[in-house]
Amino acid sequence: MSIVFQKRNDKIYDDELMMMTERLLLEHPEIYTLWNIRRETFINNNWNEELLKQFYQSELMLTENCLKQNPKSYCTWYQRKWIMDHMNKPDWKRELMLCTKYLDFDERNFHCWNYREFVVQKAGISSEEEFKFSTSKILNNFSNYSSWHYRSRLLSKIFDNCNQQDINEKKKDELELVMNATFTDPNDTSAWFYQRWLLSTHKFSPTLSQALLKDNNVILFIDQSISIESICLQINNENENVLWKSWQNTKFSKLWFGKFKKQFNEITEVKVDVEGHFYPLYYFNQKWMFKENKFKPHYNEDQLLAQLLNYKQLVELEPSNKWALLTSVHLMKKINFIKFNDDILTSLNTLLNIDPLRFNYYRDLQSKCIIEYKLYELWNSEGDQEIKSEIDLSKLNLTTLNSNEHLGFFEEVNLDANFLSNSLYQLSCLQNCKKLSLSNNQLESLKKFPMLQNLEVLSLRNNKLRNLEEISQLLKKHKLKSLDLRENPICDIAELQSTVMEIDPTSKLYIE
Repeated sequence: MSIVFQKRNDKIYDDELMMMTERLLLEHPEIYTLWNIRRETFINNNWNEELLKQFYQSELMLTENCLKQNPKSYCTWYQRKWIMDHMNKPDWKRELMLCTKYLDFDERNFHCWNYREFVVQKAGISSEEEFKFSTSKILNNFSNYSSWHYRSRLLSKIFDNCNQQDINEKKKDELELVMNATFTDPNDTSAWFYQRWLLSTHKFSPTLSQALLKDNNVILFIDQSISIESICLQINNENENVLWKSWQNTKFSKLWFGKFKKQFNEITEVKVDVEGHFYPLYYFNQKWMFKENKFKPHYNEDQLLAQLLNYKQLVELEPSNKWALLTSVHLMKKINFIKFNDDILTSLNTLLNIDPLRFNYYRDLQSKCIIEYKLYELWNSEGDQEIKSEIDLSKLNLTTLNSNEHLGFFEEVNLDANFLSNSLYQLSCLQNCKKLSLSNNQLESLKKFPMLQNLEVLSLRNNKLRNLEEISQLLKKHKLKSLDLRENPICDIAELQSTVMEIDPTSKLYIE
């Protein structure tokens, strides 16, 4: 090794270096630096085409010998990929046969599955043809989770060239396959995760779900994460210059907040352009707004109901099978989460007991379902031309807001009497919120409390706050008109009142 590193340092990329690194790699193929040195040798030698071809073939043989020792060697598979990518006329047919051979030996070798995906692309094999190969592997062993994952990647590519109806039909067939797999071995996780993926939404293009324009501010919620380059606000048939910001300060987001300069009283028409599709906003009660029909029947509801019935029967046969119970929850959410709301929460309570290791996961999932149902109740009470500005989510035992972007439209949010001490960072979606209550949430720290640009009134009553510096930072970030700290240990600190007055003498502080 010392000689190898000295040669590398001296930039002596000769035959001796290749020979020594080869011997070392045959003993220890996981030393990735040696593979790097061999690639440097290929790059830094001016070999003619015939000699280079011989070296490439020798390198492929070396990687095969190393893979015999460790078929799951990251470094070795990457080296083989690098060589094949640099060869003049690589034999992709032989590489495909090699992948099949390795997968016959170990069908769960995800390194080989990844390499096979690379080979298939280079060889020009269609996703449909490769899909048949994954089917044969799954039928041979339903527990082959690598093949299920590979299948999902293939389907995603196939979906890109299909219309929505074809996607729906393909998913129907897949749901039948995966159901057979889950009943064959109900305790194997592979097919259950694939079913979860199938139940997720696969759409071609993002669509606008909700929009609100008031004063000089605009809020957009799109059903898929997109970049701001894909969004345009048109006011009076002209593209408006908007200063956009995502709620998590990320390049891609579902929720966007914007500011513009045009005078609100001059606006006569508003449209939102999302990737070339225009959505007209309507004017009502000093606001411009847009609301999508949020509840549509699922295209294969009968099939999903049949699956739900079967999984409920499986739960009766195996009451401790968490996968059947959890999949039933996801099926009910997909079919009609409003109709099955009580059953969903009951099933999650059962999961809390039979799978205590994932207690927090199920609690968070409960929170998500509760918030979604509360939003439905609110939307159901709204008129067609109305977006309410207040929401009450108090006393619901919420452990998370689940990054629910719909909350970004509310000006008043009541989160009293929940358990959100570990989810303060999720409040960053409340950029439109002016009045927020977090009383009775067992808060011990405000370190992760985000900057909320419109926040004016904040209640932190009856928590466990005791850090004066965190209160100071909170006041410096926000221009609060009112801050309620009653029934917190920090109220016993004598300097609290003077510190608040020094930072913001106009803010009303409630400490007793």
